[in-house]
Amino acid sequence: MKAGAAAVLESVRGEAIVLEEVRAEASINDLMAEVTVTQRYRNPEATNVEAVYTFPLPLDGVLLGFGVEIGDRRLAGVVVEKAEGERRYEEAITDGDAAVLLEQAEPGLYTASVGNLLPGETATIRFRYGLLLRWNGDRVRFAMPTTIAPRYGDPASAGLAPHQAPEYALDAERAFSLRVAVRGLLKDARFNSPSHGVSVASEADATLIALTGAPAMDRDFVLEARSSRPEATGALVARDLDGWVALASFRPEIPTAGHDQRRSVKIVVDCSGSMGGDSIAQARAALERILDGLRAGDLFEIVAFGSSQRALFGRETPVSEQTVAQARRFVRALDADMGGTEIAAALEAAYAVRGASDLHRDLLLITDGQVWDDGSVVARAKQSGHRFFTVGVGAAVAEAFVRGLAEATGGACEFVAPREDMAERVHRHFQRMYAPRARSAFVRWPAQALCRVPDAIGPVYGGDTVHLFAWFAEKPEGRVSLEVTLADGRVVRHETEIHPFEGSPVETPATDDASLPALTRLAAARRLAATGDGKAATVLAVRYQLMSEWTNYIVVHVRADTEKAEDLPKIIRVPQVLAAGWHGMGTVHAERSVCRIVPFLKLAAPAMAERADNLRLMESRAYARPMRGVAAGAIGPTELVALLNAHAMSSSPSLNDLEVWGAPEAVLVALRDLVEQGVDEAMVVAAFLYLLAGSEAGNALDRQVRRRILKAYKTETPHQAVMDAVTYAFDAWRRQWATEANGF
Repeated sequence: MKAGAAAVLESVRGEAIVLEEVRAEASINDLMAEVTVTQRYRNPEATNVEAVYTFPLPLDGVLLGFGVEIGDRRLAGVVVEKAEGERRYEEAITDGDAAVLLEQAEPGLYTASVGNLLPGETATIRFRYGLLLRWNGDRVRFAMPTTIAPRYGDPASAGLAPHQAPEYALDAERAFSLRVAVRGLLKDARFNSPSHGVSVASEADATLIALTGAPAMDRDFVLEARSSRPEATGALVARDLDGWVALASFRPEIPTAGHDQRRSVKIVVDCSGSMGGDSIAQARAALERILDGLRAGDLFEIVAFGSSQRALFGRETPVSEQTVAQARRFVRALDADMGGTEIAAALEAAYAVRGASDLHRDLLLITDGQVWDDGSVVARAKQSGHRFFTVGVGAAVAEAFVRGLAEATGGACEFVAPREDMAERVHRHFQRMYAPRARSAFVRWPAQALCRVPDAIGPVYGGDTVHLFAWFAEKPEGRVSLEVTLADGRVVRHETEIHPFEGSPVETPATDDASLPALTRLAAARRLAATGDGKAATVLAVRYQLMSEWTNYIVVHVRADTEKAEDLPKIIRVPQVLAAGWHGMGTVHAERSVCRIVPFLKLAAPAMAERADNLRLMESRAYARPMRGVAAGAIGPTELVALLNAHAMSSSPSLNDLEVWGAPEAVLVALRDLVEQGVDEAMVVAAFLYLLAGSEAGNALDRQVRRRILKAYKTETPHQAVMDAVTYAFDAWRRQWATEANGF
């Protein structure tokens, strides 16, 4: 590995692009955490660059602020509709100005594009996010993800654009620091970090926790606060733009006495290569503990998977001394040697396992969740009739997938860091399957709520926190209660007094997002997530200045004419630090992961081959359709976009290029007519490609290709008459192609 405090990415000419450091400061007040993250970029090259960095945040994290320092200028970001943010960013880049775009790549993953950094220039990005923590028994867990482990499959299947797909470098390192201040009900808790070495200091109003040594960004930071007297309830109210919003938090204790219902339990364990090292060792230990917890009369089955599946019995089998002994031998032989993470096929195999039809169907999944195509898996799980109890293991778990499976099916999710006692944690999680099922859950507010999120309360598990939001025209005062009715008729009831949220204006309505309390924007984010209408969600996100799949943060620094970048920037994708323990490469039982060469050659080689297969797959998708179109004659807009991407449009295409690629004769005739009338050919082609970029097919253009098209359009500045003529030919081509494609 390279020595030094910064992660260095080598360009094709061997020059360094640096994300110099990442700093984080967190403040935890009761069950609310706010985290400020600082990323500092520097361009040591002799040309302007665009640094692109995709990074993880907690799934529940809500961005509350975003700003940039470029030189001596401090600029605040603004949330705008997604297409508007992308347009403003590209306009700034092609005009030679500096700009930063922050976009959501997928839930829990964000991409920062730092555009037009001049030689020697530094840009510091600072953003702040908030999230609500939860009790899990007597523990509260605070986690900050730091890196994205390599995932199985194609990032495009998750909706990531090419520039958003994470890059990896075996020698990438990055200076990292973190400090946490804990106040309120957790101040006097017992603190432990299973991921990092920490120092803990107690002051009058806070407990201060800081990383020790030289921490690496190769694992999620995990802090656990444990209290012998966990808080059972709490409620807060804060000002909203149009009234008031309240949060009620409950940690119900649900009695289990007399509940001995038989269960049907399917255990699915990930044995793909990415589980190598720490993760698979922990999974084996956890499964042994689970086998000890199976009850007489239960039915069970174990399915191990990677590129294929291997079932223990082939059917659900009654628990007995003999079957448990057989299962124990199966578990002890498990290793991370089954190839890629074909989780969809594994779950289908588990769904198909035969068993008793009169029993509830529960599925325990142990995985690191490192797959890209997770949306279809979650949707299918919801249809399967199984409750998922998921366990995310490893140094950098894909939280959105692991939690999404549990929440979509009415189950529960647990995360276990490699240095935690996984056997004990998973066993406790496994016991949730035996908890009494709630027949209904209802929250009673002291006033009529205008809106509630969630609208219907989902599964409630004893010892776990439930956060509930409601909006009111007038300030609610008094007590709020939660009533959980179990299947056997027992009722569990909790009640708490509503208190003002600290820092919220008492009487003066908030006028904009800057004056909104953090609680109000966290509530708005929950409401946004529950909004099914994309248009309504966009309006809500812009109004509350919330990052989402419909909105982006944008910052533009307009440079003086003498300081503008003259050329388009070279795109540099900042690499991820490889997750500790991934594919058996090192271990998080060390303070820093040390790459072991022999395990890498043995276990990482399949992953590299897998990645090469993915690349070949993407290349085949890029070339196959255009080549067929050329062979058949004319091509359509989608095929032309793929050709432009494949050729990277390193120079301005000519009409001859369009003809060679298979552009329709009618289009070429119209464009050549303009040239014969005296219009410059470069202007005609620039106008045509600009229209292509703005079409639906143009959404698939590579970022750099799109930028070159926009730059050419600005340089040539086609007259309106030229644009009108080219538009007529372009629209006629698009309509004709759509008609032929639909068989009309």
